[in-house]
Amino acid sequence: MCESTSDPPLENRLSTEFINSLPIIRFKGPVIVIDDSTQAAEILKALSNEKILGFDTESRPSFSKGVSYPPAIIQLATKKRVYLFQLKGMGLNGDLIRFLADSTTRKIGIGLKDDIDRLRNLQPFKPGGFIDLSKLAGQKGIIQTGARALTARYLGHRLSKGAQTSNWAHPTLSEKQKRYAATDAWICLQIYPRLLADHNRYPPPEEGNTTD
Repeated sequence: MCESTSDPPLENRLSTEFINSLPIIRFKGPVIVIDDSTQAAEILKALSNEKILGFDTESRPSFSKGVSYPPAIIQLATKKRVYLFQLKGMGLNGDLIRFLADSTTRKIGIGLKDDIDRLRNLQPFKPGGFIDLSKLAGQKGIIQTGARALTARYLGHRLSKGAQTSNWAHPTLSEKQKRYAATDAWICLQIYPRLLADHNRYPPPEEGNTTD
């Protein structure tokens, strides 16, 4: 498990300079890529025994206004390994839909509304068991509720976004893409207990608002 380099900063707004000064965090464990329905069914059956998982999705980036693409990858993370489900080959099939609707396994993510909306555009389903760290942080009065800010605040590290705009729909993912996608889901498991344990009362910001 990742260890924080310091206690969470009490400031409500973390500066870009502060975040950029922190060491980068990366998931270093096994990353398993799943690209067919049979393998997905086996992995999801095993993951159904987990009480809590990190969750995220990645989509092909769009560089044109008004154009967006569906999720290409679903990431599910345990504390020791991360699974990347490539949707291009198998689609959002019945096993994945049942897993995403299952409320018995908590799926922890950050800014989940867009992820879930895009998945439901592929196949309608009722999401179950999702916990959004952005919402939990907002309830505590924290204004920067995005992944980079929460990683900086609670883990004392910087989340790299270097592979964010790469082609996630490509059938062969690079090692950089795998590590990026795995880290995005895995950090949710690291942040979650620290966020729950944070009982600070955060002062309102002097100006503006951000979710960085």
